[in-house]
Amino acid sequence: MLLYVFKSAEDFSFMGLVSCEKVRSRLKFKFCNQRINEGFMKRLLFVLIVHFFSMTALGQLADGSDETLVKPLDYEARPFNDSDLKNILWMKEFKNIIVINKANEGSDKQTMRLYTDGKLKEFTRISTGRENYEKGCAPNQIPKRDHCSKHAYWSQTPVGYFDVDDLVENYFSNLWQTWMPYAVFFESGIATHQAPAGTESKLGGRASGGCVRLHPSAAPIIFNYVKNAGKGLIPKINRNGDVAKTAQGDIIREQGYKTLVIVQNVVK
Repeated sequence: MLLYVFKSAEDFSFMGLVSCEKVRSRLKFKFCNQRINEGFMKRLLFVLIVHFFSMTALGQLADGSDETLVKPLDYEARPFNDSDLKNILWMKEFKNIIVINKANEGSDKQTMRLYTDGKLKEFTRISTGRENYEKGCAPNQIPKRDHCSKHAYWSQTPVGYFDVDDLVENYFSNLWQTWMPYAVFFESGIATHQAPAGTESKLGGRASGGCVRLHPSAAPIIFNYVKNAGKGLIPKINRNGDVAKTAQGDIIREQGYKTLVIVQNVVK
């Protein structure tokens, strides 16, 4: 029946179900009013169904209905070993290797190690994400005062191998309405940074909104190691820890910070 009602991508736009541009891009149409045959209609209905369930999930978040939410599993990445610094040749192309263990138990829990030219230079206790579902602030709450975030999300520190995205010496977080001095961003909005004043005693346990908190004495040191190493040609590393290669087997290299960040969850 729908085949007789909706004949083009713009019909859905007019009905307010899915934006014309979204339908057009998903179906690879050149124009919104391109005619739809039965094969395209099946694909279009699939887009509509996905869109409907996505909006339903967002509605649950907005309503605070989080009882059906499940904590995301940690990404599977190859574990780091000190021997990698000698045995993995591409790893030597990075000036710095920062290894973060977000485990919440064991002798090595909540630690950061920084290696420069294959040698351990810094070791410090940290605080990674609480690994909780943050419901977000209530209408009458303020993020900094009430220790709540501006929106709901999982306060999870991501596992994997990451290159450094950016350095910001004095960054302000809009999500938490607080300062993050000496921020080293390595995954979207996730960064290593100085712990907010008053939270230093929590270092050594999971306490952050997802970032990696550092003691005020350690944060500028880590920041300057990354800054001084600068940028250059580095291997492209996949999040699972494998180096990216061409079809011919050659290592792919690109310009970037010469610091590699490795986050793992290993109980020792």
